Amino acid sequence: MKKAIWLVLLIVTVGLLAACNSPQSSGEAGANNVSASKEEVENFPEKSITILVHTSAGGPTDLMAREIAKAVEPILGQKVLVENRPGGSGATQMAGIQSAKADGYTLGAMTPSQIGLIEGTLKDQYKLDDFSWISRTQIDPYVIVVNKKSPFNTLEELIEFAKENPGELKIGGYGAVGSGHNVAWNILAEKAGIEATWAAYESTGDAVTAILGNHIDVANSNPGQVSQYVESGDLKVLGVMNDERLEDLPEVPTYKELGYDVDTSWTQFRGIFGPAGIDPAIQKKLSDAFAEAMETEGYKEYMKKTQMVQGSMNNEEYTEYIAKQSELTKEWYERLGVE
Repeated sequence: MKKAIWLVLLIVTVGLLAACNSPQSSGEAGANNVSASKEEVENFPEKSITILVHTSAGGPTDLMAREIAKAVEPILGQKVLVENRPGGSGATQMAGIQSAKADGYTLGAMTPSQIGLIEGTLKDQYKLDDFSWISRTQIDPYVIVVNKKSPFNTLEELIEFAKENPGELKIGGYGAVGSGHNVAWNILAEKAGIEATWAAYESTGDAVTAILGNHIDVANSNPGQVSQYVESGDLKVLGVMNDERLEDLPEVPTYKELGYDVDTSWTQFRGIFGPAGIDPAIQKKLSDAFAEAMETEGYKEYMKKTQMVQGSMNNEEYTEYIAKQSELTKEWYERLGVE
C-alpha cells in the first residue's frame, strides 16, 4: 500500500516538474495580450499614448511621428507623446514595443528597417506575428541623383555607360548591401542588366553630401533629401522609382516610363505598429484615427513640404502589405547573400 502511494506521489511530482520546465506555450508567450471589454473599447483612449521612434530626433521618421501625433491628438482626445529609442538600427525600439502591454497605449514608428531586422539579424528573436501592424502613413520614393557636373543627363545615358563599363560606377546610399536603398538600386540594376559598386553611408544625408562633393558617381536617395540641391542646380534627378511622376518633380520620368518595369512595391514607407495582441477593436479604432489624421490640413501641408507621397493603409491592408514586404525582403536577401 505504502509503495503504491509513493509511486503516485512520484508520478505527480515528475509531472509538475515537467510542466514547469517545458517551453512557453503560445498562451504564455502572448502574456501581454489584452482582451478589452466593450466599455474599454468605447472609452479608448483614457490616457496618453506613446509612439516610440527608432531614430534620433530630427530625422524624417521622427518628423513623421511628431506630425501624425499632432494631427491625431484632437481625434483621439488624448495626448500622443513621441519618445526616441535609437540603437541597434531599430532593435532597441523593437524590444520596447514587444515587451509593452498590448493595450494600444504603446506604439512605434516604423520603416522597412524593422522588416529587415525580423528577416535578417534578429530572425531568431522576432517574427511578424510578434507585432500588430496598425497603419501605413506615407511613401518616400527612391530617386537616382547625380552631381550637376556629371556627364549623365538621363537615366538612359547612365545605364548605357554602366553596360559598357561593368562595375565602374560607384553608387552611394544609406546602409550596407541589403538595406532598403541598396535593394532599390539592385532592382533597377537587374532590370537594366548592369553592375555597379555600392558605397554604404550611415545616413541618406551622408550619401547626398558625397554626391555633392563628387565622391561617388550616383546617389540612391529620396526627394525630400535632395530637393533644395535640385532647386539650386547642384544636383540632377534622373529617375524615380514610383508608379507615377512626382508632383514636385514633374520633369523626372519613372523607371517604368523608360522601359524598366521594376517592382515599385519596394519603397521607403513609414507607418505605425505595436505589440502583438492588441484587441482588434482597438487596433481598428487607432487605424481609423490615423487615417482621419492624414486627411487634416496640417498633415497634408507637412506631406507636401517634405515631398512625401500619400500612402495611407488601414490595419488590415497594412498587415497584408507587411507580409508581402517580408517575402520580398527574404527574396532579395537570398539574392544578395545577406545573412
